[in-house]
Amino acid sequence: MEKVVQALRDYRIEYGDIRIGFYRDQQVSVRNKVPIDLTDSESVGFGIRAFCDGYWGFYSNVALDFESMIKGVKTAVEIARAGAQQNSQKLRLAPVEAYEATWQVPFRIDPFQVPMEQKVGLLMQINAEMLLVPTVKQAVSAMHFSREHKLFCSTVGTFTDQLLMRANCEYTASAVNEKGFETRTYQDMPRNMGFEHIDDKLLLSQARMIAEQAVEKLNAPICPEMEADLVLLPSHTALVIHETIGHATELDRVLGWEADFAGTSFATVDQLGSLQYGSALFNVVGDRTLVHGRSSVAFDDDGVPTGRWHLIRNGVLESYATTRDTADFIGDEHSRACSYADSWNSLPILRMPNVSIEPGADGSPSLEDIIASTDHGILVEGRGSFSIDHQRINFQFGGDYCRLIKAGVPGQVIRRMTYQSHNPEFWNSVDAIAPEAEWQAFGVVNCGKGQPTQRAQLTHGSAPLRLRNIKIGRARV
Repeated sequence: MEKVVQALRDYRIEYGDIRIGFYRDQQVSVRNKVPIDLTDSESVGFGIRAFCDGYWGFYSNVALDFESMIKGVKTAVEIARAGAQQNSQKLRLAPVEAYEATWQVPFRIDPFQVPMEQKVGLLMQINAEMLLVPTVKQAVSAMHFSREHKLFCSTVGTFTDQLLMRANCEYTASAVNEKGFETRTYQDMPRNMGFEHIDDKLLLSQARMIAEQAVEKLNAPICPEMEADLVLLPSHTALVIHETIGHATELDRVLGWEADFAGTSFATVDQLGSLQYGSALFNVVGDRTLVHGRSSVAFDDDGVPTGRWHLIRNGVLESYATTRDTADFIGDEHSRACSYADSWNSLPILRMPNVSIEPGADGSPSLEDIIASTDHGILVEGRGSFSIDHQRINFQFGGDYCRLIKAGVPGQVIRRMTYQSHNPEFWNSVDAIAPEAEWQAFGVVNCGKGQPTQRAQLTHGSAPLRLRNIKIGRARV
């Protein structure tokens, strides 16, 4: 790799790097005690970037021989120089120091060394538990494992060797009767770790309850249209954070560079330091160092060391997710290390870090206290449908398992609950956040961005929180 980097230096460009990636991905799915997906794939190759006169060039190849890499150097440099001639807006790279480091996700059991029979067997048992509930007609369970091993070397003098390992499991019960059908899903807390994350006893202990809750939903009344307080659990807030804050604070979207998959962002740079994004209780951090976080790594794909910082502090927009080629647009001298490529043949792009709402201060009300002080509300658990507009302002979310709160007591299950609001009006209605002891991390495992589309996986954590006077339900023709 050092010889390839020297070849980049010989072209007298501003910057260049090579990234060699070894990837493995495994998907295991079972439906009604019948395996439906047993996929195991591997991919190996390299990608070379050249930065010249404010423009990027990129080349990738599956062949790992030196001749192919030297060809890649020449091609990447030619693309960068040709692009620079056509592009009047020149990028500037934030400075970075040279590092030499080896890092890997903390894990004990390599999931790819665990027999497929063991994985399928557990998923079959989960299915069997759910199907014991008579009204449940379909049970689907799945596990997903991935490994990313990246070697990175740059003209700055950085060399890193990093290994990411990911594991998660989820399952869904579908209940059917003359009223129609309803589903209920169990989602674990997706983490970067090994097979030790797959807790047989925990997964099996929840399966019957999940199936019974699907039946509860099926027999429940349709959610009425009204205004009510929302008490959101961390299993629900993860996706809301992702869509309304994570994507809205990616600087490339803010700058208008990235408009696919629900567009740009309302949180423009002229509002940095002044936009009241949420209430005074509301603090949000970006963190690529969170232990077992899905986006956690020691160095990003620009060779920048990762860290933790506030995106929103005391409700005010304070910062964005940035990379070396975007930081300059807000006057930052250093990148927030948010460059990520999902494969050796993908050009690194700006991806959100792990984005989380900080818990309430010591002495904040617990979930029990929050519910007890809610006269008319809805307790929301898990994820349902969602939609959001192209500037991340107007949105609608649904929950998976929702109960009405009356006079401080959660009771009646309701089905097909949705709520609508306006960002940041929504987050300014937060009036209670539970303390650190109740903070939990959940995640998103299939975030799409870019053309061609790249996939990222992120962790989003929060404590239970309450929002006042939110519009519930929608008009039906």
